[in-house]
Amino acid sequence: MILRKKHISRRMLLRGVGATLALPFLDAMHPALSAERDTAAAPIRRLGIVYYPHGVVYEKWTPTGTGGPLVITAGLKPLERHKENLVVVAGLTSSPDRTQADFHDRAMASWLTGQELTRGTVHVGVSVDQVAAAKLGQETQLSSLELEIEDGSHHQGPSFRDATTVLPSERNPRVVFERLFGEGGKIDPVAIAARDARDKSALDAVRERISALKRQLGPADVRTLDQYLESIRDVERRIEVATSKPLPDLPDMTRPSGIPVDWVEHVKIMFDLQVLAYQADLTRVATFAIAKEGSVMTFPHLGISTQHHEASHHNYDPAKLDDLYRINVDQSELFAYYLDRLDAVKEANGSLLDNSVILFGSTLSNPTVHSQRDLPTMLAGGGGGRLKGGRFIRVKGDRPPWPFAAELPTYSPTPMTNLHLALLDIVGVPTEKLGDSTGSLNLS
Repeated sequence: MILRKKHISRRMLLRGVGATLALPFLDAMHPALSAERDTAAAPIRRLGIVYYPHGVVYEKWTPTGTGGPLVITAGLKPLERHKENLVVVAGLTSSPDRTQADFHDRAMASWLTGQELTRGTVHVGVSVDQVAAAKLGQETQLSSLELEIEDGSHHQGPSFRDATTVLPSERNPRVVFERLFGEGGKIDPVAIAARDARDKSALDAVRERISALKRQLGPADVRTLDQYLESIRDVERRIEVATSKPLPDLPDMTRPSGIPVDWVEHVKIMFDLQVLAYQADLTRVATFAIAKEGSVMTFPHLGISTQHHEASHHNYDPAKLDDLYRINVDQSELFAYYLDRLDAVKEANGSLLDNSVILFGSTLSNPTVHSQRDLPTMLAGGGGGRLKGGRFIRVKGDRPPWPFAAELPTYSPTPMTNLHLALLDIVGVPTEKLGDSTGSLNLS
């Protein structure tokens, strides 16, 4: 590394017409005390949440046994390459009032809050991502990102700032991109139109400033910056390509501008935008719904014409169970893509994946009975050295809500919010109580 008399501020921004470029973490942002990379610096920890609807085929997703080394199941096969960064947790329940029947709206409301939905009005409780954002967001431009692929208004989203404020989620990647890199952190339609008319990208708007910055950096920082800039350029290009594709000729079909036609590409772009946001430290908290609760999507890329909701309400029909299983595998494949991207971005303390903890799960377990018990739950990442992967943990809680498990013992429920307290501990936001929690879950 080439030392300079002044180090670069961690909060340095490069501004251009209609664009503000935040920078990734560079060696030059350390005080210039050593020519070596400062590996002793405290890692920046992130909390991510990735939600998918309609549960899983239990026997093909959840490992067997009472716990120990993680054995990758058929439903998780695409995640095999990340096995040592995964922790699967079985037995957790998200049903604060067990006198009520489990259902979609209750499941969505309580998953991250541990509190019951008050029907007819929004009154739930703060969600775990927003507890983290209230503290971690003091250090970043955006306190959190809430993203979705489908409009989730039917059952709302999982993020609640407080008991009466459900946070809206954004599904348009162009809007998310402009929120991250637009002037002042907001969308400026006039500036965007002017830039588009000149056929310039966000990077073109700050090209001269990037060149000047590089002259202040050593070779390692130049490589880091180039990798980051190439990622931005790639996401911009893919948004342009995806949104310029003609829509299928379907009657009465409308789609907001900027949203890709292809669902898989849409999900991947949204994952890449989260990686960029973490890489530039624009936020340290993100919640992403890859489909909505009650989703009626079909999956032509899998050869599945059955709607997701119908496949999940299978009533143990083998054909529908097979459709749901194949959807589960596809979800694992997309999540593996996200982990690949996080792992590819290196930091002083490892990679983005090493320094993050990502919750990957669903609000239902056995969807045909709308069960909120023994939820399919996975953690990914190293949590900045606070989470050891390659493990399966089964807590003493509800037995699997499937006919094959009818004779298995059941115990007092272990609330999902106990895991949330553990996640908050990992990211440095210790919290004593969240919803129906009874204590932080031991993840060691």
